[in-house]
Amino acid sequence: MESYIEVTWLSGFMMLVQAGTLAFYLVNKPCFYRRILVYSACVPLFACILFQPLEWLWMAGVEGMFAYWLFAHAWKGWLLMMTQRLLLNLTAYVLYGGSFHLGIWFVPCASIPWLLWGVLLLSWAMMFFYLKYRLSQQDFIYPIEIAAKQSALRMKGYLDSGNLMMSEGVPILFVDSAYETYFDGTRIQWVISDTIQGSTRLPCHPARVRIKNAPYHDVLICCKQKLTLPLGAKALLSIHMMTQE
Repeated sequence: MESYIEVTWLSGFMMLVQAGTLAFYLVNKPCFYRRILVYSACVPLFACILFQPLEWLWMAGVEGMFAYWLFAHAWKGWLLMMTQRLLLNLTAYVLYGGSFHLGIWFVPCASIPWLLWGVLLLSWAMMFFYLKYRLSQQDFIYPIEIAAKQSALRMKGYLDSGNLMMSEGVPILFVDSAYETYFDGTRIQWVISDTIQGSTRLPCHPARVRIKNAPYHDVLICCKQKLTLPLGAKALLSIHMMTQE
């Protein structure tokens, strides 16, 4: 089967850039963009020029070298990248036909995969400008359990390093106002909050909270307002609670 080398190389380059970037984001590791670009450019190039005995051995050596160079600190990322690479190549083959050589999809001469290129560019842009930010926020999400008056409340808490509020050594957490009915309204403790706008009195409920599989901590919970937090979290955690033994 005949193929345009330039089109095959460009398709392979774009697939590897997309697969490599996504892999780093999913394992939440620093993404080496320049190394990904070098890897994505070299592997399709070798596939286009290696047509000789022991070509698979040569390509295995190239892949192994790049795997160590890129993913020595994140081997799960390498597995995710290879899985995504396989899925992209198989999808392209189903849509356009063609053939495979040394793990790279060779585009048939009768086709220019404009749609595939557009989807790859769009998906990479979405990852770079949106997905990496959303995934990075997961580092600040913790499953918590609050011992309420009737039952234990389980929700996601978002750790805000700027929440340093305490009252007599007890950390103050903020929980969405929808949960206020779960607390004993007769045991309200008023706390003065001093901000640049002035002083505010906050109604707080004494409670015990723990992060999943960790000991309980005494806290004060304020359910005064509706919270809008990343990834559906319903509680704003205190850095003081995280540092208590």
